[in-house]
Amino acid sequence: MPGMGIESAIYRIVLLLHIVTAIVGFGGVIAHGAYNARAFASKAGEAAVLLRNTQAVTKIAHYSLYALFLLGIVLIALSDSAISFAAPWISASFVVWFAVIGVAHGMVRPAVTALTERASELPPDTDMSADETVTGIAKKLAVGEGVTQLLLVVALFLMLWQPGN
Repeated sequence: MPGMGIESAIYRIVLLLHIVTAIVGFGGVIAHGAYNARAFASKAGEAAVLLRNTQAVTKIAHYSLYALFLLGIVLIALSDSAISFAAPWISASFVVWFAVIGVAHGMVRPAVTALTERASELPPDTDMSADETVTGIAKKLAVGEGVTQLLLVVALFLMLWQPGN
């Protein structure tokens, strides 16, 4: 198609949106780790507020990650065959994206929900870190957040070096 390809204005606009959604999506997911750590070190009353805010930010981050995936597909389509769905780095990127979403929905979000519920159940002046249930949930959450951060590094590697291209 005329006016398409990786040098076209539309491609560059979609690329910009792709990068912005990556920043918002991964930034939100990474930042909520700091909120969760603070909640764990807080009293239950403060933790409940922090964790509810974390849930709101995480929802925005997840929507950004969904958009990231769709915009990536649009970029491939607009590239005028400069980028192929068959490229190894594209296939690996899809696997990484699905892994991030799986960890987010299977580990992180359920743990944050459980922590929020537990913080709301406890007396407001209870130390979160002193509660055994909270400690168990926090360990699972830490694993999920660590895996997410590792996957972010893998995604960045794939995007920057495009192995196999």
